[in-house]
Amino acid sequence: MSKLKIIIIGCWLLLCSTFAMAQAPVVRVEAVFDSTHILTGDHLKLHLTARTSQGHSLSFTSSDSWQLKNCEVLRAETPKQSDKTKETILKQDFIVTAFDTGAAVIAPIAVLLDNLDTAALTDTLRFCVDTLPGGVDTTQAFRDIKLPLGGMEKAPKAKSKALLIIIIALIVLALAVLAYCFFKFWLPKIKAKRAAKIREQRRVSSGVVALTHIKELKAKELCEKGRAKEHYSELSQILRTYLDDQWDVNAMEMVTDEIMQALKTLDVSEQQRLELLKFFQLSDLVKYARKEPAIEENAQHMDNVTKFVRETDQQEQVRRAQQTKISE
Repeated sequence: MSKLKIIIIGCWLLLCSTFAMAQAPVVRVEAVFDSTHILTGDHLKLHLTARTSQGHSLSFTSSDSWQLKNCEVLRAETPKQSDKTKETILKQDFIVTAFDTGAAVIAPIAVLLDNLDTAALTDTLRFCVDTLPGGVDTTQAFRDIKLPLGGMEKAPKAKSKALLIIIIALIVLALAVLAYCFFKFWLPKIKAKRAAKIREQRRVSSGVVALTHIKELKAKELCEKGRAKEHYSELSQILRTYLDDQWDVNAMEMVTDEIMQALKTLDVSEQQRLELLKFFQLSDLVKYARKEPAIEENAQHMDNVTKFVRETDQQEQVRRAQQTKISE
């Protein structure tokens, strides 16, 4: 091959690669907290927004895969995607909380373009967790020190230095007793009450969250792409999380037999237990024995899991409403 042909082919390849790079859509992402300070146990909303050219789809990685320090994600709201004249906009909110004081950090969150590759990352997100409300408002301007009424009057001298020392000592002692009582008795009760409130909120929203994640998993079509192991791992994790949120069944730390034993104590029918048993057994075979189920079998198990979540969540909602009515 002559040198001229080699040069022409090289230039053609360079132009093709440059054109392909120019066609790649630009993705912009923004992450904003409602506040930079919260008290321990309080909630904080994280707003994620991603933008790209029209004709492409965007998605944020699941909050279960985020790298978190000193905080946790309580709930992921339903993502909202809109197509304007020239761009596609994806918005999704997340509820975050923390129970330990100090700095809380969320590592950069990835944005997927067309559910394939990471197209952009957020900045590292940080907020502070405090035990008690406080802090100095640095946005306020400096103010003059006000004089007491009457102008520059001299304060009366203490009649007794010993009496002043005793008063100070009593104040310090009273503050120490109050601090001890607060951290020993009141603060644990406050934390327990807030934790119980958060737990109840997770229980109430457990069905909606699980069904949303199942819908997102179904849209990925992992089995159709030959990624059955990843499909069953995600579906198993969604179901185990639902069991934990709905009934405090620590399914993440249990094997299949232990989960089935725990379900015997719950308001779950025998037919529902058998369907879950079949799903968990097949999930174990896919994950550990590399079994490749048929497409129809995959769809049937996903329908069974969806039906289980929807029916049991409705049953629990009715039960909670009856309990509330009785207590009133």
